[in-house]
Amino acid sequence: MAKVIFEKVVKRYPSGDRDTVRELSLTIDDGEFLVLVGPSGCGKSTILRMLAGLINVTAGKIFIDGKDITRLHPKDRDISMVFQNYALFPHLNVYDNIAFGLKMRGAPKKEIDDRVREASALLGIVPLLHKKPKELSGGQSQRVAVGRAIVRRPKVFLFDEPLSNLDAKMRTQMRAEISRLHRRLKATAIYVTHDQCEAMTMADRMVVLHDGVIGQCGTPHEIYSTPRNTFVATFIGSPPMNLFAAQAVREGAASGLKINNFVLPLPHLAAERLETGRKYTFGIRPEHIYLADRVPPGVNSSMPLACEVELAESMGNDVVLHCNSGGLAFQASLKHDFPVKSGDKINVVFALDKSHVFDEKGERVA
Repeated sequence: MAKVIFEKVVKRYPSGDRDTVRELSLTIDDGEFLVLVGPSGCGKSTILRMLAGLINVTAGKIFIDGKDITRLHPKDRDISMVFQNYALFPHLNVYDNIAFGLKMRGAPKKEIDDRVREASALLGIVPLLHKKPKELSGGQSQRVAVGRAIVRRPKVFLFDEPLSNLDAKMRTQMRAEISRLHRRLKATAIYVTHDQCEAMTMADRMVVLHDGVIGQCGTPHEIYSTPRNTFVATFIGSPPMNLFAAQAVREGAASGLKINNFVLPLPHLAAERLETGRKYTFGIRPEHIYLADRVPPGVNSSMPLACEVELAESMGNDVVLHCNSGGLAFQASLKHDFPVKSGDKINVVFALDKSHVFDEKGERVA
């Protein structure tokens, strides 16, 4: 396998009013499973296709295993790509679909047979080898597409939203299968998705993209726990992080944030970083809001905030409450072990040690 390096890579289309990808510098380590995640139009598929050689790089360089492949033909880059559209040949059976690339490269018949059967065994599709694509389910077709990539034994595997066409249950199953396959092959893999659940559950590291630039790069836990900016904070997490316009105030020796008429004291280190009178954005994830009479031990909580439940969404074990307190709207995610309905009046508290503060530009302060 191999290390992949993007060095100040730019993609600009003549008709565009801005760069689709802007000076991307990123290193993917040998054997790493890296996920590019972001909304439509953020540049994630463009990055993958530049690496694959399907579209040209405007500026910058791309390296695989120390070799500059920026201008190489796709067939010379030693990669395999799995697309959202499985692109199986309808007139060929599964065996011949998987073997097609090897046959085109003139591999010996014995080697082709060994590789096809090895990949088929890994993916559990040996009983399907004689079938045509029209006889396969979506999940089976996806396995065949992955098998076709595996037999190449490339330096880098690329996945471009490969699970988008599957139903929710099959997506969950295929996520697990691709993750297990990666651990077994120890392959370098780059995976593109708009689905944050896929990114969080599959990635060794994930890159959150926004308007052609990296919003944040890190492990799923790092990005979820300490988002670098408000875009990442709201894009990663379901329900998204609550954000409130706030102003830094000082009351005696204590500093805090004023939201409407509600003042939140902050942990000492966070309060030190605030400038009195300056505007900030206060962030709190829904699961870090508790009922005032059900605060877990050890939680540094705010004073109770009275609010009305405008909507209660049952999620099985959890319930998402859409709350309103004097025009201040937010969501709280709680365990569904108490009766609650729309119109109920409740008191909630914020877990201050789990709060986030961003400046006027949306960048993390504390």
